[in-house]
Amino acid sequence: MTTECLQPVGGTVARVIKLDACGNVLTGVGSCQVVTDGFISVERAAEYADPDQFVVKNWAGRVCLRKRTEPQLLWYTYNIQLCNVDVDLYSLMTGNPVVTDDAITPNNIGISTRTSLMGTSNFSLEMWLPLSSEPCVGGLVPYLYYVAPWVQQGTVSTPLTIANGPVNFGIQGAKSGDPSPWGTGPFNVQKNSLSANVKLFTPIAEDEPDRWFRTTLAPPTAACGCTTVTPDA
Repeated sequence: MTTECLQPVGGTVARVIKLDACGNVLTGVGSCQVVTDGFISVERAAEYADPDQFVVKNWAGRVCLRKRTEPQLLWYTYNIQLCNVDVDLYSLMTGNPVVTDDAITPNNIGISTRTSLMGTSNFSLEMWLPLSSEPCVGGLVPYLYYVAPWVQQGTVSTPLTIANGPVNFGIQGAKSGDPSPWGTGPFNVQKNSLSANVKLFTPIAEDEPDRWFRTTLAPPTAACGCTTVTPDA
């Protein structure tokens, strides 16, 4: 058995998939996936429940009992900065509806902020990160693959500053959801020992907010807007 030592640098693309309120991937009509290279940064922070501490002294003032419970991970929170504002992606991650034009087949041209819908989003987040100084193997480029199978409650980042320069939009305060029904996921994300494209080797556990590993299966191609989710066989 060997162990991988990985050094990711930057990112290539991310895929965001629409989930229902229970964390299930939506497929077919009404589904949505966006593959983007328009991320500036993704910040993931852990939030823990404070451990309980018990300290008891005897009548001589010496500690006779000391105990601290283990810290408990509550969830991860995600803050995402965007340089390329895909309105479908922005809607998918915040719950706010898109604005359409008056064409016979309407085009999505903007976002409407709705206080009743802000933070109602449920989505998955996958990212492919290049690995520094790692050579190709058999013509295959290695990546670090990251998946957060259920992220929810994303809201619009504040403040939004409009000045003499680029205007960057973002998502803040999104949190991991559980228990996730992601299983092995809808798409192939790695190669097995026979070089076949496959889904996750083992299902995501109910208490597993994310997973990352080395893969040589190339990431999907970035494109603007939603496409239908049709899972791999």
